[in-house]
Amino acid sequence: MIKYIFFLSSLFCLSCSSDNIIRSEKTDFYNIYKDIIIRGPVPSLEAEKKEQTVYNREWLSKFNQPIILLSSLDGKNAAILIVLGNYQNKLTWVSSDGISISFEDGILIATRGYSQDLIEAQHEDLDKLFTQNILNRFKTYRFLNGKNRYEEMKFSCSVKSEQSRSSKILNVPLKTTKFIESCQADDTRHTNEYYVLPNTNIVIKSKQWISKANGYVIIHNYYAFQNNLL
Repeated sequence: MIKYIFFLSSLFCLSCSSDNIIRSEKTDFYNIYKDIIIRGPVPSLEAEKKEQTVYNREWLSKFNQPIILLSSLDGKNAAILIVLGNYQNKLTWVSSDGISISFEDGILIATRGYSQDLIEAQHEDLDKLFTQNILNRFKTYRFLNGKNRYEEMKFSCSVKSEQSRSSKILNVPLKTTKFIESCQADDTRHTNEYYVLPNTNIVIKSKQWISKANGYVIIHNYYAFQNNLL
C-alpha cells in the first residue's frame, strides 16, 4: 500500500513540471492509480509459472475481470494486467506492482512505471494501420529522460502484411493477418509485429517496442476471448 501511495505521489510531482499534454492526463491517471489502491493486488504470474499452469480457456475463466498478459521476448519475465480505465477509446491496463500500459486500437501509446517511460505516442493515420500496406507513415514518441525533461523521437515507418498466418493463443489455433511495422529515427530502429483477426482491427497478440532502455514487450490480448470476440 505504501509503495502504491509513493508511486502516486511521484506521478503527481512529475505532472506538475510537465507541459499541457501531461497536465491534461493528471486527472485521468489519478483515477487509475486510485483504483489500484482500492482494488489491491491482482494474481501474480510468477506464482502461476511455478505451478506450471496451462494457459487455456479454463485458466482464463478463473478471472472475473478483463486481463492481458505482458512478457519479455525470452518469456522469463511476465505479468498479468487488469483493465482500469477507458478514456477517449484509449484502454489503460495495470499490474499488481503499479506498472501501467495504454493502448489505442491495440497500439501502444503510453507506459508508466518503467525505467524509461513512453509518455505519449502520436500516430498518423492510425485507423488505416491494419487495412493496407503502407510505404510511409509517421509517428512521434515522447520519453521521460529521468531529469523531468522530455525527449522526442520522430519515426518514419513502413507497414506490410502477411495474410493467413497461423497463430495460437490459449491453445486455440487461429487464422490471423500479420502486420510488420518497421520504423527508424536517426540511428534508432525497431520492428513491431501485430497479429490481427482478418478484416478487423482486433490485435490478439503483438510485439511492440517501448523505448531504448526497455526494448520490446510481448502482449497477449486475452480480453478478446473474455469479451466473446473469438
